[in-house]
Amino acid sequence: MKKTKKDKSVKVLLLEDILNLGNKGEIKKIKLGYAKFLISKNKVIIITKENKDKLEKLKLIAEEKAKETKEKLEKLKEKIENLIYNAKLKVGEHGEVFSSITKTDLKNFLKSQDIFVDKSDINLEKPIRELGEFSVEIDLGYNIRANLKILVEKE
Repeated sequence: MKKTKKDKSVKVLLLEDILNLGNKGEIKKIKLGYAKFLISKNKVIIITKENKDKLEKLKLIAEEKAKETKEKLEKLKEKIENLIYNAKLKVGEHGEVFSSITKTDLKNFLKSQDIFVDKSDINLEKPIRELGEFSVEIDLGYNIRANLKILVEKE
């Protein structure tokens, strides 16, 4: 006869966004060992009968803040999508390109427009080393992505 393992899972409230688990304010069921680890880092609270009502109120507050954040990010997306980054690249007389557009260039351009993003949020696989029109996706969070238009011309 096989022994059955007792499911050692607990419900927790996420106190912050946790990669591959969920966003702040969400209630998730996770393994007890993982819960203990996250509790030690002050990232979750175990849900009990005693604190469930209090946590529901906290969850409602967190959902309201998340809604406000999403609205701000949607406005930011619209602002980014209305921008055009006009870049100039040094080009030789035979058409060879001597410079490139990098994530740092894009980050600095956005910063000059009072838009602050991390380089890791800019989805540029390799530097742009040719003339033309390009679109680069920027991850703003909460599954909101904006496309920045880039116009690359000869210097």
